[in-house]
Amino acid sequence: MRPLSRRRLRLLKVLALLSQIRWYNILLLLIGQYLAALFVFAQPGNRLNVFYDYDTHAIIWSSSLLLAFGFLINSFYDLEADSINRPKQTAFERLVSKATSLRVALLLLVTGLLLSYTVNWKSLGFFLSYAGGLWYYSHKLSKIPIISHVSAAVLALYPFFGIAVHQHYISLHTLAFGSLLGLTLFSRELLKDLMRYKGDIVAGRATAVSEFGIEKTRNALLVNTSMAWVPAFFTKGLFSGMAEIGIVIILIGLTASNLLTLRSNELSNLRWAHLGYKIILVIGVLTIPFL
Repeated sequence: MRPLSRRRLRLLKVLALLSQIRWYNILLLLIGQYLAALFVFAQPGNRLNVFYDYDTHAIIWSSSLLLAFGFLINSFYDLEADSINRPKQTAFERLVSKATSLRVALLLLVTGLLLSYTVNWKSLGFFLSYAGGLWYYSHKLSKIPIISHVSAAVLALYPFFGIAVHQHYISLHTLAFGSLLGLTLFSRELLKDLMRYKGDIVAGRATAVSEFGIEKTRNALLVNTSMAWVPAFFTKGLFSGMAEIGIVIILIGLTASNLLTLRSNELSNLRWAHLGYKIILVIGVLTIPFL
């Protein structure tokens, strides 16, 4: 076998690093925040001003850089379990040395906090708490069943709360939509436990499955699916027609994904359900302009 050229090896390392920081999640966060800033928080006649507002750009990119930092830190804590649950992807990501990953994580952390500092001290304090939450999740909270799932969902939505506070915009219908996405994220975390419970057990990691069993975890998914319909039902009059269509699609997709999880023990079907969650989150982001 021919050895890899330096250029190809560098490219593979860049791809491995992008895999570690979950670039698709970062991209989805960026798109979602810009759509929210343009179509939810900005006045209809002043939407183009968002592109000239430095503070908005700084807040959006700060949150994205810090989330990338969080994914890198989490990859260190989950290395043993990930080596069992997804050995090929983990082996690929290990093309990047731990020292390099740590340096990149530190760079992302410092850059993200400096960006927030250029806005104001309150923004710096907000994102310091976000960075601390991301670290504490990986260090402690991820090892506590249910609390880890709730905190993961909250941390995923935390940047949207930051941009909403910056724009001085909080409303009932955006909170209801955020609750729907939060319940979707909570369900996805439960599904991950079902997909990875073998590796988690070997690694001695406490999860919902290891603590409460497979059936109770599935029942929790069923309850969560039912709960997801509640905020959408009671606030449906506050949404536009297009937003209601997007919300219905999200609810149907969430229900279908969870039913697939309830009816199957095979990992391949659980992966299809996980793909369903990814599609749901993309639809959720695309629904933001119609809120």
